[in-house]
Amino acid sequence: MKKLAEWISIKKIAAAVGIAFLASMVPNWLLAFIARPSGDDYGYSAASHQMWLHTHSVIEVLRTGLETTNQMCQVWNGDWFSVFIFTLMPEVFVYRSFWIVPVFWTLAMIAATYYMVHEVFTNYFGLKWYEGGVVTLLILLMFYQWIPSSGIGMYWYVGVIHYMMPHVLAMLLIGFLLKYLRTDKFRYIIFSVLGMIAIGGSSYYSAFLVLFSYVLMFVIVKNKKRAGVFAFPTFAGMIALYFQVTAPGNAARVGGEQMGFSVGKAAFTIVEALWQGAVNVANYWKETSLLFVLLFFVAVVAWECLSEAKLKFEFKYPVLWVGYMFGVYAAMYAPELYAATEVSGGPGTMEYLTFILTSVSSVIYVEGWILRKLELRHTMKKREIYHKCITVPAVFVCLVLCLVFRGNLKDSLFYSSCSYIASGQAADFKEQMESQERILRDDSIKEAYLCPTNPEQGPLMHMPVIKNPEAFTNRVVGNFYGKDMVTTTE
Repeated sequence: MKKLAEWISIKKIAAAVGIAFLASMVPNWLLAFIARPSGDDYGYSAASHQMWLHTHSVIEVLRTGLETTNQMCQVWNGDWFSVFIFTLMPEVFVYRSFWIVPVFWTLAMIAATYYMVHEVFTNYFGLKWYEGGVVTLLILLMFYQWIPSSGIGMYWYVGVIHYMMPHVLAMLLIGFLLKYLRTDKFRYIIFSVLGMIAIGGSSYYSAFLVLFSYVLMFVIVKNKKRAGVFAFPTFAGMIALYFQVTAPGNAARVGGEQMGFSVGKAAFTIVEALWQGAVNVANYWKETSLLFVLLFFVAVVAWECLSEAKLKFEFKYPVLWVGYMFGVYAAMYAPELYAATEVSGGPGTMEYLTFILTSVSSVIYVEGWILRKLELRHTMKKREIYHKCITVPAVFVCLVLCLVFRGNLKDSLFYSSCSYIASGQAADFKEQMESQERILRDDSIKEAYLCPTNPEQGPLMHMPVIKNPEAFTNRVVGNFYGKDMVTTTE
């Protein structure tokens, strides 16, 4: 047992978690080469694609994208920055380049998460890179394996750009904030201003996450004059957000007057958001118990790492910190509650991701408080005892609990993706899409009659063309490929 405990080091645990995470993502990346644009992906980028085909001018495509953005902000939505990026879907320029979307944005999520965690664990706490790495990998494993909507997370371009892109920027901006506080290099404030403009024009959720982080850091930092620099990205984000909120398209989408501000409605939204947050934590516990097993493992590993950290941060107020983190998580429910309109799977995905981040933050803060309060900083001997008696047994306990909650493994994205591939449904989908695209890409055909697709999509996101040529998907697919009419042969 002693030799086993010596062999199972934090570095090896990090390597094992890294292998598990990468293995879990392989089938998702394989499906990236089968995934195709869907619905709104075609709608927002149709004019840009036609302009590219006729001119092959990037300048003209960008101009067309700006025109589309202006139009959509007048009639449908106000997220002006993300709408502009919608118009630049990879397939606007290169056929069969859609795989870039899930591959690039999952890699961006990995990099941004590690950047933020690395800044805290390595640059602030003085820990080794792989100690922050294992926490990063556990966060990503929890997020991707039980993501409420894999389409939003990876396979629907509009969903990825509207929700994942701003979240990636948000984590980078939190990292920039911490970097500035550590180095006093003003370039991180400039990066933050640019990032907040993009976020303010994209997503309420990520804007709230960054703004709450700025408020928290302003309160914590003792040098208020130095912390006052946060005002630059804060104001930039608020101005960008103002243009998003006041765009006429927002009112058109949710029924005009419903977007008006009301103190009573705002108070109701706050109370209801706190309640919904608590209810969904209970639902996470009930429906995805394995998530809390991994949070427990984060706590075990983080304790051993923090025991040797240079904890200059005082960790004075654990109750306030946990309460604030819950408030940040609950704030993710506010936009959909205030708008009182039907929403996609995006809000649920952002609520879930924020729950993971705030939970990990709360665990680490409370552990830091205990270590500082009780002066439990480990000597080398004490760490060896903790490692042998707590960390190593926890590894095996978590493995056993994975068997106990194996039903959650079947709910994972890895299982869903593997099943979709192994069943042959992924190959069927690929063949059906290739059949449709041969017709759609034939310029001699102006009225396209397509074979219907198999409704089984697994973790992919696809709005199929149907019999009715006036249906939304039929029309936007026709616009993208320059067809007079698109329908199915049914």
